[in-house]
Amino acid sequence: MAQPQGKLVQVSRGKMHIRQMGTGEKTIVLLPGLGCPLPTIEFAPLMRKLSKKYTVCIIELFGYGFSDSTDTPRTNENYVEEIRETLKLSGLEPPYVLMPYSASGIYAEYYASKYPNEIAGLILLDSTPTVEEFAQMWSYTKEEITEATTALNHAEPETLPDEETINKIYAEFLSHGYTLEELEDIDEVPNHLDTLIAQDIALAGNMQEVLTMPIPKHIPILAFTSSLIELEDDDERIKYEKFRKDHMKRLGEKAKLVIVKESTHLNIAYHCDYLNIISEEVDEFLKFI
Repeated sequence: MAQPQGKLVQVSRGKMHIRQMGTGEKTIVLLPGLGCPLPTIEFAPLMRKLSKKYTVCIIELFGYGFSDSTDTPRTNENYVEEIRETLKLSGLEPPYVLMPYSASGIYAEYYASKYPNEIAGLILLDSTPTVEEFAQMWSYTKEEITEATTALNHAEPETLPDEETINKIYAEFLSHGYTLEELEDIDEVPNHLDTLIAQDIALAGNMQEVLTMPIPKHIPILAFTSSLIELEDDDERIKYEKFRKDHMKRLGEKAKLVIVKESTHLNIAYHCDYLNIISEEVDEFLKFI
């Protein structure tokens, strides 16, 4: 049975899992994207790389990894208060450098807007573009919510690959900085489906709320983005490039954009081909914070 690699922190609404590495002066807080099964392991190579210079932690939000599930509404406010409480109970004091992946970018932007004195900077890992058109695209009708929830709750378990395929997958990820123990654990810890469905359904409304909250101009921002190579349709690529452009306008003229060549949304954050690129840009960014 897999065991937490970090520690479980008892916050107001349940237990949250946080894993910490390094003792550097600056504190980087990694936050997971929607549906990452076990963020404290998926981000481990990136954490190890950054922890050579910084204090780095990854928080598993409610519904992820070893953290509890919850029936508390998945609002921006609740996410941010849960994150703040976990950090403070873990002895990590602000200001923080938030480093969210994908959907967690929404909560990081909210955090920076509501508690600017607690945020030293934002480092966005292909984060969800907080723009009106994307929020509208993500909205669900009641019928779609019912259909998706029913399908997920009645989904058949996935068939495991054969041993040869598993060994090839392990060999690739071991070469990228994961440990065998981490890879074995990732298959044993399930997601909390109800909480993740609630998070997904709430995303559009959370984006809309964040759009009403300007990010303070004094907060420095570094934004990594994938090169969209997984999008084969030209119209889709044009649409997502516009989302990115509009998002950068929201982030402000001082925000730096780094397009990670040959990357996809799924592998930019924790598949380790990009560790050197990310860490070099982070080092340069944090020199001035």
